Amino acid sequence: MKHVLPLILFSITLSLLTGCTDQEEAITPSKMKTGKDLYVYYCKDCHAKQGPGAYMEAFADRKPMKPYKVILLVKYGYSASHQMPIFTQFNDKQTAMVAQYVVNLQQMHYEKNN
Repeated sequence: MKHVLPLILFSITLSLLTGCTDQEEAITPSKMKTGKDLYVYYCKDCHAKQGPGAYMEAFADRKPMKPYKVILLVKYGYSASHQMPIFTQFNDKQTAMVAQYVVNLQQMHYEKNN
């Protein structure tokens, strides 16, 4: 009888661990497939929903930036009255996806307000 309890516990533990491998893996930044996913993870805290961010709200009604300008900001940052970090963790494709998403946000906001 005293050998049965460890066997039961081992069986339960093994079945729990096996069940864990079937679950969907957590989404990590390296697995993100869209500009929106990357934006929400890395940018939204500073840039809110429309994309301009707290420091750029006064310019939110201006025409959207060109994607290449957003790419330059992401790759090289910005430091004038505030600091925007450099996102070295993005590859070229991710940078382009984020830039296009930001431009789309700006375009929607611009069209809504003009």
